[in-house]
Amino acid sequence: MRNFKPLVFLFPLALMLSGCGNSKVDIISADGAKTVSLRVEIADNPAERARGLMERTELKPDTGMLFVFKEPEILSFWMKNTVIPLEIIFFDQEGLFVNSAVMQPCINDPCPRYASQALTMYAIEAPPGFREKNGIGVGSKLDLEGVRKIARPI
Repeated sequence: MRNFKPLVFLFPLALMLSGCGNSKVDIISADGAKTVSLRVEIADNPAERARGLMERTELKPDTGMLFVFKEPEILSFWMKNTVIPLEIIFFDQEGLFVNSAVMQPCINDPCPRYASQALTMYAIEAPPGFREKNGIGVGSKLDLEGVRKIARPI
């Protein structure tokens, strides 16, 4: 029984970690013919949201970070302490594509800001070129049912 006690503490930890890095979101093409999946980390607390993908030296293809907000707003992102370029893709409260921008690492203060062009509730940071490579644009839609299963708005 003595060897069993450490396992009691490790089991909940293993359960918590098993979901890390395995969340995915789907983006559906305007005509509904194509669905693109992206493995995402979830920025679901203020500290994770502020940190984003800072100080990462790489971002694997088809991976990124999902940001979910409580209310529609004009969102603005910056690249302070981010050493790799990223693409930001904005979606409105219905999950419809709003706009995107390729964000470059910030070299000098003040850092440029990259904003949504309309009220937005969802943002995805992905490798540069992800949107174009996958045909994401006007009419494309984020699968909100899937998003609600993996993330909560903050």
